[in-house]
Amino acid sequence: MMNCKHEKNKVMKKYIYLFILVIIGNACTKDFLSEEPKGVLSPDVFFSSPDGIELATTNIAAQFANYQSSDNFITPFMGGDDLTAHPASNKLAFREVDVFSPTNSNDRLQSDWSVLYNTIRASNAVITNADKSPATQDVKDKCLGTAYFYRGYCYSLLTRIFGKVPIIDQFSTAIDYNITPSEVSDVYDLVVSDLQKAEQLLPDTQDGYPGAKPIKGTAKAMLSEIYLTMAGWPLKETDKYALAAQKAKEVMDNADTYGYELLPNFADLWTWANNYTNHEIIFANYYLNTLAGGWVGSMAAPLGDQPEEEGGWFDYYGEISFFKRFPAGPRKDATYQTTINVNGVSVPWDDPRTFQKHPYFKKYSDDVNPHDWWGSRAEQIMRYAEVLLTYAEAKAMSDGPDASAYAALNRVRNRAGLPDLTPGLSAEQFRDSVVAERGWEFAGGEMCSRWFDLIRTETLEQATALRDPSELPLTHQPTHADYWMPIPAADVSLNPNLNQ
Repeated sequence: MMNCKHEKNKVMKKYIYLFILVIIGNACTKDFLSEEPKGVLSPDVFFSSPDGIELATTNIAAQFANYQSSDNFITPFMGGDDLTAHPASNKLAFREVDVFSPTNSNDRLQSDWSVLYNTIRASNAVITNADKSPATQDVKDKCLGTAYFYRGYCYSLLTRIFGKVPIIDQFSTAIDYNITPSEVSDVYDLVVSDLQKAEQLLPDTQDGYPGAKPIKGTAKAMLSEIYLTMAGWPLKETDKYALAAQKAKEVMDNADTYGYELLPNFADLWTWANNYTNHEIIFANYYLNTLAGGWVGSMAAPLGDQPEEEGGWFDYYGEISFFKRFPAGPRKDATYQTTINVNGVSVPWDDPRTFQKHPYFKKYSDDVNPHDWWGSRAEQIMRYAEVLLTYAEAKAMSDGPDASAYAALNRVRNRAGLPDLTPGLSAEQFRDSVVAERGWEFAGGEMCSRWFDLIRTETLEQATALRDPSELPLTHQPTHADYWMPIPAADVSLNPNLNQ
């Protein structure tokens, strides 16, 4: 759904403000269990108003936009071998994860946890109260489909990041301080159910920018991602490979209907000229940092993605070993900035005159706000390239790497300047090639994270063994015990049951 792109009249703003107070409480609180619901407008009154359900659905997207309005969402991905943290400054939260010593007081993980549960709470408000709305059935279906989509996606992130998490699937102004975490399998059951409902309820198209509002294709694409994840660790439900391939194929077969395409030039994904017209985007958060004093900006901005030597800052860099393994070509050229301006002299990233001696990520830096640290760039959550790679891997692992699997993978490889993959590979060899391809395609903090791939394929230990000795030293070599982040202490202090 499009976020913060249009000014609303004062009456609409008033109702949204009152309703937000009702459904999420004090948005400034750091832990979701301690939120105190306030407000004067009850859900019964709000949802019985003519446009109440649509305003409440807009609020879901507004809550989720907070997830990527800072780079806190990158924090759990720091354990992947494509990223390494800034070694000093105020980046302790990133460094903890980078060296496999995250604490339950990590404020950036706390932010992820809170924003995702705030979005779930906003989604629950729509799901629980939709029957009170006088809107047409088409409007209610669209709003319900959107709510189910966001709730399912948020729970998929929570369980991939934190493991066992509490399931809250009904809206209430009361806080349950005794709720216990649910088994990971139960969380995935809810995720699949929610996304299947979204798939049925959402339309084929919606107005707005590409991927700004979920449609049927968005739900199918997300289901393919979830099924692929379920086939790996920790569930290892290998029957889900076939379902992942099926859902990805449904998206591919209907790409014209949904408006999806693979852009011919990888670098075009990141230019400002394509910010609002990029049809490779399946799902994204859109921002405009000139509204409300800039609080609706994204972290994709020149100063936030510009080398320190050039007057900017960066929370993380490309890991050296991964960077060196990354195949040369237009994709690598568009992903990394490898030449840095130091006092008017262009030098390579590993020159002794550079501050960090690491390659920077280039693909987020194009923006129209050249002197701002908070930009208006869209944050791309899912791209059509992911659907192609999901299909290739899932098809190979369910039926063997046939011609269609090779064709899907080679579309992504060829755009990157790479030749077709060697034919005749076994299913496992082909899968490993796809996982490597996903790492290069989405390197640098995209939501199709290298971290998630290393976890589901149980190859984190293997990847970490290749870490360059010049990187921050690890506290220990990771094991399966490092696959999930700790649940935030602020919530555990309110409900010790969460610490299970």
